[in-house]
Amino acid sequence: MPRVLIVEDDADVRDWIAHCMLSDGHEIRGVPSGATLRRLHQEEPGYRPDLVLMDYALPDTDGVALLAEIVERWPDLPAVFVTVQWTGEIIDRIERTGAERVAKPFDPDDLRAAARRALTKGPSRG
Repeated sequence: MPRVLIVEDDADVRDWIAHCMLSDGHEIRGVPSGATLRRLHQEEPGYRPDLVLMDYALPDTDGVALLAEIVERWPDLPAVFVTVQWTGEIIDRIERTGAERVAKPFDPDDLRAAARRALTKGPSRG
């Protein structure tokens, strides 16, 4: 069962993403910020997700910067951005990571399909 880490500061959106992914049989963890993710690393050093689904706009960092931190710890971890951030500069930054983007609001089937592609494709560069 693939482990999916959701990095999303809005609890309702995080829960909706989790709900959508559970139908594919994933084990789900969610964190609201970079700081919470760093605490997870410290408190559970053995935890390792198979995929990260993440927002771009987080309260303490942006998703691209956080993805760079994530791939330092888990170099081969694939990622999908789930975000409403669609300005030119942000799109370019996300595209340079190699991660796919899914726009909010999203269709659950589109999210699951992007997750499947990412799990099959492999790592993002961060």
